[in-house]
Amino acid sequence: MASTQVIMQDTVPHLNTHLGFSLVLIFLLAYVKSEKRRIKILAIALTILSVTSYLYVQVYWVELQMRAYFNTVTDLIVGTLLILLTLEATRRELGLFLPLLVLGVVIYPFFGHLLPQPFYCHSLGFEKTISKLSVALESGLYQFLPISSNYIFLFAVFGSLLQRLGGTDFFMETARIISRRLRGGPAMMAVASSAMVGTVTGSGAANVLITGTFTIPLMKKYGYGPEHAAAIEAAASNGGQIMPPVMGMVAFGMAGITGIPYTQICLMALIPALIYFLNCGTYVHLLSGKLNLTGDVPFPPLSRQNYLLSSLWFFVPFSLIVLLLASGKTVMSVAFWANLSLIFLGVITGKKLSEILKGLVEGAIAGAGIATSVAAVGMIATTFTTSGLGVKIASGIEIWSGGSLIIALLIIWAVCIVLGMVGLSLTAYIIVAIFAVPALTKVGVPFEIAHFFVMYVAVFAFLTPPVAVVALIASRVANARYMASSIEAVKVAFAAYLLPFAFPYCPLLLLKPQKFGNELIAVISLCLGLFISQVGFVGYL
Repeated sequence: MASTQVIMQDTVPHLNTHLGFSLVLIFLLAYVKSEKRRIKILAIALTILSVTSYLYVQVYWVELQMRAYFNTVTDLIVGTLLILLTLEATRRELGLFLPLLVLGVVIYPFFGHLLPQPFYCHSLGFEKTISKLSVALESGLYQFLPISSNYIFLFAVFGSLLQRLGGTDFFMETARIISRRLRGGPAMMAVASSAMVGTVTGSGAANVLITGTFTIPLMKKYGYGPEHAAAIEAAASNGGQIMPPVMGMVAFGMAGITGIPYTQICLMALIPALIYFLNCGTYVHLLSGKLNLTGDVPFPPLSRQNYLLSSLWFFVPFSLIVLLLASGKTVMSVAFWANLSLIFLGVITGKKLSEILKGLVEGAIAGAGIATSVAAVGMIATTFTTSGLGVKIASGIEIWSGGSLIIALLIIWAVCIVLGMVGLSLTAYIIVAIFAVPALTKVGVPFEIAHFFVMYVAVFAFLTPPVAVVALIASRVANARYMASSIEAVKVAFAAYLLPFAFPYCPLLLLKPQKFGNELIAVISLCLGLFISQVGFVGYL
């Protein structure tokens, strides 16, 4: 975090330190978690290789840049090691899908010259490919690392610190107060608390574990079925990623890739987020009416003193974030001061030093997993560029759609859903944005709106069956049927599947109006349509 205030390293050594630290942390964590001697030995070996590769690049980074594409044998060995170590770390964090996808894309150009059009593409050859993907230090593994090191890692630490120090108590108690007078009680609490906690965690899965372990049992006690309880929590938790002012990791990724100011991204996300959570609340309201749920559940409230104390965890860091962003400070600087404010609050409120340190460690572990996956995605982007695959896919979308915007949106939606449902929302967004945004801009969609379309689809791919990881976690907490829960979650979150298609046709949703009067009518029509859809899904009015 100190590098946000003082330039401690040049850009390349800084990115290399970030990657090396992430690799070492992931492999050391594997050593600590494993009880098998063989796996412990392997983890130590991978850690040693990570440190060796990191040090080599750190010492020779200037020379490596000067002899890019004409590297020595040692350079190529280190480059190959970095690629393999990154893929292995990504596999440990996210599973096999993303590493296999990276390998498939990287290997494809070596056989592309044997294929007919439109599948033909060319390769740089083995040595130049290894150089381009790693030790050239300008692309490949290092292409998207600034997004992780400058934005995401810092807010991953922020979220973990806030959770560890008890900051989520304020959100839960506020949601409890809001929901006591609303039909649906604990389900409304789940929607409200997940919206607020989601602004901190930026992760649907983490959000379920934080709020769901409390709200799901309450919903079941109130009279909701296990599948309904799991679905409401899953949809609300996943929506936290699109809720300003902090949003989720994908929003930071967008800021890093596009150069769009983060404050602008938050403002553009405001109306869709409000519509989304209003839609979730509508589902809860109608369902509670259908089930004729009345009465009150004894919520375990905080004392007034503890509630006021816990409010500090919201007002101090979040006010600081908003004020610093409004004053024009960089996201890096804002994240630094937000983290520092949490540490300061922890000290003055008597939190144990061990809790603060645990929050920092947990944030670093979460950030390390994201860093390696972002590095892996960089290899896909580089291969798309050097082989011409990116241009071919973008042109293919344009041809397949026949110039029709809605067909182009449907094609991109399908690709993004497939990539996002089995991986990380951030990686799905980056991969699809590489070829989808140029295709959308060709058919007349403005640059910012094209990125917002891809971002929204990537975020909610994590909730989409047949994988639906967020619904899977929620169903386990609720002891509910997994597939029934995930299908019900799609109904609760239906707005998220319709909203992205409305962005190009109604820019007012993203505060980019072109014909204000017509678009205002369109927004009202959209809200009415979503309300009617929920009436149909629930079967009650």
